[in-house]
Amino acid sequence: MDRDIFIHEELRNDELLALMHELRTDRSSSRMLEVLKKAAASSFIVPVDSSADGRYSFHAVGDNKGRRFIVAYTDTGSFVTTEKNEDQKGVKSSFEDLMAVVTEDSLKLDGVIINPGASEVIFGKELMNSIKGQMIPEDTLDMRVAEPSEYPPRLKEMIAEFCRDQLSVSAVYVRFLTTPDGKTMKWLLGVETDSEGKEKDYIIDTLSRFIKPYLQGIDPIVAGTDEEFVKQAIRNAQPFYERA
Repeated sequence: MDRDIFIHEELRNDELLALMHELRTDRSSSRMLEVLKKAAASSFIVPVDSSADGRYSFHAVGDNKGRRFIVAYTDTGSFVTTEKNEDQKGVKSSFEDLMAVVTEDSLKLDGVIINPGASEVIFGKELMNSIKGQMIPEDTLDMRVAEPSEYPPRLKEMIAEFCRDQLSVSAVYVRFLTTPDGKTMKWLLGVETDSEGKEKDYIIDTLSRFIKPYLQGIDPIVAGTDEEFVKQAIRNAQPFYERA
């Protein structure tokens, strides 16, 4: 990794930073979607660590549950304030770059934490996998939870069939997402499971592929209920399926 790839310019994302601060008091799904939409169109500073042999790697942090997250900053001020080491180097990365790193299984990351601290936002691996390859168009990211006129006729039956063999899944929440103009619609399936890591990734990915033929041509977004994005969308909702 050559010296000239490190970021030296000042980076600002004032609108994204303001939205992240607003999340501290407004944890609504609409606010979270605004953050996701703005993040998808933004660049970030990602700190890198050096080893004794001169190699560099993205900086990651762990939590008390054993999960590991890559770290990213919205702007130069947040990077300098949080990273106390004056020699800390950083590279400029797009949201798509962050997705590629987080969803690379060999790196064993659980997501990305943006601006660690009081106004941090975490995007987990399941959510990144859900939107990877789509880089959902901006109008798709600007979605709202809506009540569908009806649910696909075999949806509950097929979710129950899937969960029959997935004993770690205790509940599945189903929400309908649509853009304000009604042109883009998706089903959101929030999976409540005590599985973690690759086992959880397998459940999320398998359910996404299994359930798609029963959604009447509308694509699903499938993610764990521990994702902040999903938490906001299913707030005050009852499980669509719940293990007896």
